[in-house]
Amino acid sequence: MVSLATPPLFARLRAARTVLIAGAGGGFDVFAGIPLGVALRQQGKNVHYASPSFSDLERLDLDAWLERGLAAVEPETSGEDAYFPERELARFLNDTVYAFPRMGVRPLRRAYRTLVKSTPSTRSCSSTAARTSFCAATNSTSALPRRT
Repeated sequence: MVSLATPPLFARLRAARTVLIAGAGGGFDVFAGIPLGVALRQQGKNVHYASPSFSDLERLDLDAWLERGLAAVEPETSGEDAYFPERELARFLNDTVYAFPRMGVRPLRRAYRTLVKSTPSTRSCSSTAARTSFCAATNSTSALPRRT
């Protein structure tokens, strides 16, 4: 039941344990998800951030790459100093932010699948949102991959 006291997005995510907040590319749009992430963490959810990147990710150290097309950006990750919004977000959050280099739709879908492949079931925020890589939630407590 829809309630004015509970926004529809929070109602849809009520059962989720892990939420991935992702931008559409360019880096700084994912920053708009910070208030959502803060609210979801206050509800006890695991929140992760990801973004297709316009940064020169090819300059990252090899250990930042979880697989081809998927980088785990940490606060201390070296890379482009002039424009690297994913690292700025990682520093702000003091957490990992996942970044995808410029690539086609199929490789990007594979990279997103890698982020959720260890979870037994996936529940999307909405079918439209899931298709546009805006947001996905999982019902598992397993963590997303981290570089080791």
